[in-house]
Amino acid sequence: MKQEQINHTNKGLSNISFQQKSTGLSLVITGSALLYFLANAWPMRPAAVTRDAIPAGYGGLVMTTLILVVAAQIVLQTVLAIGQGNVAPANVVEQAAALKAIRNAYFVLTATVLAAVGSVFVAALTPFDTANVIVVGLALAEIVQSVSQLLYTRR
Repeated sequence: MKQEQINHTNKGLSNISFQQKSTGLSLVITGSALLYFLANAWPMRPAAVTRDAIPAGYGGLVMTTLILVVAAQIVLQTVLAIGQGNVAPANVVEQAAALKAIRNAYFVLTATVLAAVGSVFVAALTPFDTANVIVVGLALAEIVQSVSQLLYTRR
């Protein structure tokens, strides 16, 4: 009986570039912030519909979400950079992927602007709904950019 030894290549996180790790981290932060925002904004809708105005606490929710995203990005990206040690600059493929991803995000931003303008003319929607379209659209643009960048880099 003969025993064979098989060497598996390490396909873990060590083969992923710093830019890909950073983009993935941004994706997780933005997605988590969007879920936090939606979970806290959804209960405000009945009050917004009855008064046809933006409910109390909505501005605080938007600012809290924004501050959480900025703080999480700063802290976690710094930890990632320190943990990575020597960070290589983005290569040509990663730069091209970033540019293509920005193009996709601009499409989502354009659709968001059109949806926000259109929501003003729909009688059933309130200013609260228009504000939510804008906030969610901005978050979706960031998510589309991160996902696109990861996909284009892996090709």
